[in-house]
Amino acid sequence: MTAEAGVVANAAEGSGSWTSSSGQTKLSIYPTPIPELILLDTPSALEKQIGMVRREITGYYTGVHSKAQGIIDRWISVEEKVETRIKSFRDPTEPLNPGLLYTGISALTTSVLTRSRGLPTRILLPPTALIGAFAYFLPGTASRVGAYGRELEDRYVPRFGEIRRTSIAHSGIAWERAKESAAVGRDSVNKGVKSIVESIEQGTGLNLKAMGWGQEVKKEAQSVVDVIQKDTKEVIESKSPSSDSEDSKRLV
Repeated sequence: MTAEAGVVANAAEGSGSWTSSSGQTKLSIYPTPIPELILLDTPSALEKQIGMVRREITGYYTGVHSKAQGIIDRWISVEEKVETRIKSFRDPTEPLNPGLLYTGISALTTSVLTRSRGLPTRILLPPTALIGAFAYFLPGTASRVGAYGRELEDRYVPRFGEIRRTSIAHSGIAWERAKESAAVGRDSVNKGVKSIVESIEQGTGLNLKAMGWGQEVKKEAQSVVDVIQKDTKEVIESKSPSSDSEDSKRLV
């Protein structure tokens, strides 16, 4: 009875063996349970260093990529703004195809014709021809471009805009005065010629008006007045840069 009691006690406890009354250990008839293994993930020092370097490289690459993407986005926005601005210059009532072609031909022809001239002529005449041809063949587009240029001028260099407008106003006033002086001189020359012809007719009794001599004298006087007017215009144009400098000094 004692041996049976030990076997029952060991079986109840779930052990894999039991002890008889004689002290000998015998194997149990039930299967022994498999112990549960717990694996702990402990990285080595090398793995830690590799992970740290990988994270640093990944962060640096992410930062560089974000900066490059930001630069690309800004450049695309600038391109879109420039494209929109260029499209806004076009006048829908003007065809661009022949106008731009004629403008380019004018500038190219001027550069070819002035290639054997002096350096100032080679530098100044082609851009002047380009601007003049552009304003002549595409007046609406040139007006829009000029308005945008004046807008930029007023925004960034308002002092230069004031000097330019003052110079243009002074040049216009001088030109109007020159025209008035030329008209007055033409009238005085015509009156003088008429009085001379009348005095000659009264003294000699000849009819110079019928002979056409008086008209020829008037034509000669008219040509002299035209030459004087042209010279006056050239003098005004040559003095316009000096007036610009004086205006700039006065404003400064």
